[in-house]
Amino acid sequence: MRKKAILIFMKYPEAGRVKTRLSKSIGREQACNIYQKLVRRTLGMVSDFKHAHTEIDLFLFYYPPESETQLRKAYPGPWKFTPQMSGHLGEKMGNAFNHVFTKGYGHAVLIGTDIADIMTSDIVDAFQALDENQAVLGPAQDGGFYLIGLSSTINEIFNFPNWSTPSVFERTLNCFHASAHKVKTLYKRHDIDEKKDLIYFNSNPLFQDQISIIIPYLSGTKKLASLVDCLEAQLWPGDEIVLVKGNGSPEWGTKNISPHTRLIFAPKGRGNQLNHGARVAQHNILWFLHIDTVPPPNFGYHIRKLTLIRDMVLGCFELRFNTSSIPLNLISKWTNLRTKYFQLPYGDQGFFCTRGIFDKAGGFKKQFLMEDVDFVRNCKKMGKLLIVPQPIHSSPQRYLRKGVLRASLQNHFLILLYFLGVSDKRLYKFYYK
Repeated sequence: MRKKAILIFMKYPEAGRVKTRLSKSIGREQACNIYQKLVRRTLGMVSDFKHAHTEIDLFLFYYPPESETQLRKAYPGPWKFTPQMSGHLGEKMGNAFNHVFTKGYGHAVLIGTDIADIMTSDIVDAFQALDENQAVLGPAQDGGFYLIGLSSTINEIFNFPNWSTPSVFERTLNCFHASAHKVKTLYKRHDIDEKKDLIYFNSNPLFQDQISIIIPYLSGTKKLASLVDCLEAQLWPGDEIVLVKGNGSPEWGTKNISPHTRLIFAPKGRGNQLNHGARVAQHNILWFLHIDTVPPPNFGYHIRKLTLIRDMVLGCFELRFNTSSIPLNLISKWTNLRTKYFQLPYGDQGFFCTRGIFDKAGGFKKQFLMEDVDFVRNCKKMGKLLIVPQPIHSSPQRYLRKGVLRASLQNHFLILLYFLGVSDKRLYKFYYK
């Protein structure tokens, strides 16, 4: 079987250097924000494809070459970062295909990152056509193409210096026919180059939804700083982080940590802190995150995608620990099985839901313990729990401190006591004895 690769073309999202035609009508910053959302949706969609087709490799061809450090931090994922070669767009695409073909790949599909409605089904159809000895072209609304699939480089396609005309698709199609190549044409998709194209952007709720990430904490500023740094690098434009410090009073006000992050205060107790964070959050999707977790790549895409699914009321991620050992691996596997079959995740799996669901569930009704289990039970009365098939990494410190077996048994006994109706005061004494 031939090795297969997806080639993803993107520019570092710097205002004034991306979406220049769109910038003339809506401004450079807004155009750059739109481009960032298009990139994040495309990369999320490709990561979904990779999850279902693990045998296919991904190459992220970026420009300019000096942006690699920033891109690796802001756009982590299952792709190999590869700089675009110099030259016009045709030369860059031809060089990208040559790069993977010389590495032994037999089928390659190249896509851009500024298409509003490209689907995983487009990539599936492209590789199917290549398996049937056909080249592939995906026409864009503006006369260009958003996807091209080849089994070998066809240099005459890429020799033209001009790639900003409405005849690019027809010109490329004619080149295929002139060289006696069979070509499969995919569905027409829409890139966002001019103000009139925004109808395709604005009509997709995935681009309009925004996330408030709520993180309660009491101490551990080093962990917090590391988590915030990781989150801020991957935020979609407009998303926010709300840090909720316990042992404080809401009257202490708000402190802006950065343009994306603010600090607020609340009475001690994770349930109290989460509720207060939700009250001051500005956006329609709420993501509740523990301080000792590391989020997965493309979390913004995965959360947005799941909250659009009908009947979904609560989402979470699979659990994995930062440290690997046989006992810890068994616990994470059991946690994921319990989440899947019994619909009972823990809070360190990163719950997320819409504000409407949060309000209907009554928020977190437990102040100190079992707030996560109680919240899940209340949400499940309204619909389904959905799981992102990507791991969120959690610290195993409590398991290691108490002993893996003891901590696990204590957790499950605590849940049993909760279901039996034991009072919060007695649960608290049992947990912290």
